[in-house]
Amino acid sequence: MKKLYFLLFIIGITFSGNSQPWLNDLVICQSSDGLTFTNQTTFVDSSGVPSLVMDTNGVLYCAFQWFQPPIMTGPHFDKIAVKKSTDGGLTWTTPVLAVFNGIGTYTRPFDPTLVLTDNGMIRMYFTSSITGNTILDTTIHTYSAISSDGVNYTWEPGIRVLVADSINIDPAVVKFNGLWHYTAPRGAPQAGAFHFTSTDGLNFVRTTNVASDASHNWTGNLLTDGSLMKFYGHGGLGIWSNSTADGSAWNGYQPTNVTGGDPAVIKVNSSLYYMVYVGTVPPASVSEFSFETNTSVFPNPTSEEINFKLLAGEKIIEGEVYDYAGKKVFSFYDSDHLKFPAEVESGIYFVKVKTGERSFCCKVMMERD
Repeated sequence: MKKLYFLLFIIGITFSGNSQPWLNDLVICQSSDGLTFTNQTTFVDSSGVPSLVMDTNGVLYCAFQWFQPPIMTGPHFDKIAVKKSTDGGLTWTTPVLAVFNGIGTYTRPFDPTLVLTDNGMIRMYFTSSITGNTILDTTIHTYSAISSDGVNYTWEPGIRVLVADSINIDPAVVKFNGLWHYTAPRGAPQAGAFHFTSTDGLNFVRTTNVASDASHNWTGNLLTDGSLMKFYGHGGLGIWSNSTADGSAWNGYQPTNVTGGDPAVIKVNSSLYYMVYVGTVPPASVSEFSFETNTSVFPNPTSEEINFKLLAGEKIIEGEVYDYAGKKVFSFYDSDHLKFPAEVESGIYFVKVKTGERSFCCKVMMERD
């Protein structure tokens, strides 16, 4: 799910059908029980692969793959970035690029996963290759780097996890009951996940694979929650959680109320969880959009079709249409107009549009003749 462009298509494909990861956003929301989440807001545009950790001082860090435009050529495009919060998640800093010292000729890190070590340092596990390769093949393994501030990392020598004759991406790591656990999807959802354990967080030993089915994709993140180790993943009905008391026998899938992909969840205290995931803010929580100068949608109301007047030189890459309940109705691509399919009934719809430089949302009333 991500890559130095080549390495990066799975984010969108796994949950929304997008093959271009820069079309996705990260959304943050909160919960008191880890299952029902509210207050969805956009966390950062054009991003994916989030991971969350909290240090010993209560500072929260989120690392993610950033695709800030210009697409392909921008200095921040397809690189790991970090945001942090010093007030318990109420506010977050603007993204900064993670710095990796001692990486040499290895492939630029991607697929970040953050953990807190026993001595209070932040370790990032990530995917890379000794060859500098940007194609997903069997030279791709899991590596790590260590940091005292969550931004500047020093390369830790050696491979953390290697799966012989297999592509291994999207690691998830957590310490649970004195043992470090590592999972990574084996491919299709029904293939489940690789499972490794370690006593020191550096040298991992393979154990029994995690079983799954076609509706549950083990692409996501691990969490220690009291006496349980939890994994948050996604599938056909949205984001789900599964838990284990011994690191081996899983208790079963529990759905959340969130639709999206590749979730990261952290428990801040006994009544506060945060989730960051790849997705879209539900339209019900989108405020009225104020168009920029020279940008308009017409006619509105419409009986079938609307046109977009954009800024000079802009082109729509993708658009998504949601009904008033927040359910996605359909998508459209590479067009300066939108035609509602015949089966779509009259009503109020929210249209989210992405161009190469920005995104916006507008409310449209469609009234059939």
